Amino acid sequence: MSVIPKTRLPMRIIALPLTSAVRGPRHAEEPSPLVYYHFQMPPKADNKRGGWVDWATGKAASVWAQFGKSPENSWKFKIFTYGERLADRVDFEELALKGVDPSMGPKLSQPRSPRVEQKRDVFIPLVHPKIVGISPLAHLETILTRRTPRHRKGFYTWMLLAPLTTPFMLIPVIPNLPFFFCVWRSWSHYRAYKASDYLQSLLQRGAIVPHHDANLDGIYAKYAPSNTSHDKAESISGSGKTEERMREDKRVLLRRDAVPHILELYALPESAASDIYRAVEQVCARLRRGIYT
Repeated sequence: MSVIPKTRLPMRIIALPLTSAVRGPRHAEEPSPLVYYHFQMPPKADNKRGGWVDWATGKAASVWAQFGKSPENSWKFKIFTYGERLADRVDFEELALKGVDPSMGPKLSQPRSPRVEQKRDVFIPLVHPKIVGISPLAHLETILTRRTPRHRKGFYTWMLLAPLTTPFMLIPVIPNLPFFFCVWRSWSHYRAYKASDYLQSLLQRGAIVPHHDANLDGIYAKYAPSNTSHDKAESISGSGKTEERMREDKRVLLRRDAVPHILELYALPESAASDIYRAVEQVCARLRRGIYT
């Protein structure tokens, strides 16, 4: 397939390095940083009618939001709180890929052709700060290569587990929460799988173009680790912080204080902040556990 765009769509990818280069398991390749990719998709046209999938997704989101507005001592609010905790444990890479809607991006229709590949009619900028030692495109391709089979397997696994939850339907009053959880996880993996496969196709056709942004460099420099944990090493260590935790803080590049400035720089919605914060928290947890992929 090849990219045959009818219009030039305002799609953009923003690469935010979360850590310096970290070495994973012994069998892993060269160490590389952990990067959060924010996929900025164009808004849907007002006259574009969504299908039943969009309706079901919107309905589920509305019901879930109502759970969050329930009284704090109600079972609905408790389920909402626990569900949000489960969502925080989902890999930030998966949550980011879920935000990619292939129907809103450049269309992939006709068979692959060298002529079309040479004629680059679509430019999807991959905005990034200076990343030492790696190519942004190569890093993105590596991430997608790893995630695609993982999400394909997750989709089928959770889909097969869903029918096993039917005995919970016999419980009165409370809905079959295990079933809905399996459906949600299967749907999440499916969205991430389709997005990953779509992005790989764009990479193969040269539609994604790296773009170094010096303004983003300035934000990272302002909130560099040396300006936070290193300069406060004595006071932090005096409060009982271990040397290993200090080294962990030095490896984390993206600080929470920098997130509002990134949102302002790229005019991102407030919802993007919670996604980035979640990614930072997960990275810190991974560094403590020695998990880097």
